[in-house]
Amino acid sequence: MQLTEITRSSIIDHILLGGRRSFHGRMDLMTFLKRIWNLSEMPSTDHRFNNADGDIWQHMIRNDDWDHQYLLCERLNLLGCDDAIFLRFLETCLHPLSVKDDAEASSLSKEFNSFLEKDGVKLVVASHISGRPIYKAVDLFEAGGSGDLDVYEIVLSFAGEDRAYVEQVAAFLKEHDVRCFYDRYEDVTMWGKELTEHLDIVYRSARYCVMFISGAYAKKVWPNHERRSALARAVEEKGEYILPARFDATEVPGVRKTIGHVDLRDTSPQQLGEMILRKLGRIENF
Repeated sequence: MQLTEITRSSIIDHILLGGRRSFHGRMDLMTFLKRIWNLSEMPSTDHRFNNADGDIWQHMIRNDDWDHQYLLCERLNLLGCDDAIFLRFLETCLHPLSVKDDAEASSLSKEFNSFLEKDGVKLVVASHISGRPIYKAVDLFEAGGSGDLDVYEIVLSFAGEDRAYVEQVAAFLKEHDVRCFYDRYEDVTMWGKELTEHLDIVYRSARYCVMFISGAYAKKVWPNHERRSALARAVEEKGEYILPARFDATEVPGVRKTIGHVDLRDTSPQQLGEMILRKLGRIENF
């Protein structure tokens, strides 16, 4: 990806001139900046201080004689920095500690994306923390141009032999307005895409992956591909992501039997659907 100066300038102008909120939102300014830049390792432009941490604090907090335009464009060089730094700045603007609620984050992401998409970049929900969305920038060309990367709460990973059960779960979730990835609902979305790359993104990007484990699941190529992507995400998150649902005691690499699971031999599709709703925090008692 390569962001043009036109795109960067347009976004910064939108942030600074929009007038709705400061770019760091509810987060303390210095805390916000330190999530993006290692200020203690950056040189100072003020001879009284050893690093950027000191001079930015002096001129932005104590004296308030720098404005946000100078800070972002001149001192921190957002117009000329690496793409990764600029995008990390936008991702931090959308962080749950910065925005007041998910609605504000969604609104801001749409505003940012109206500029970014012209350069083939989009901010999408890549994960969740405490039920709140975490946005990451993706290259739309690498992602196959998908506009639906940020909508899945649940992805379903299963073998075709177990479809009869899984399809009932998918129908239950759809009926209750849960945006889940189920292949038969995605025929048009997947049409023409390079599926290995597309599914890797999908199975890394939801809130939870429900993994339907069976003898058939362990043997099939596509479920194994989905499982590897989901496991990679679980390692990155270091938290709950894979929700095992077992038809039998089959072992699959990376998913230990000691991980809490649902036994599908005595759980109906509707009951599993209700459990998923509870996991998502949609209901306390169904």
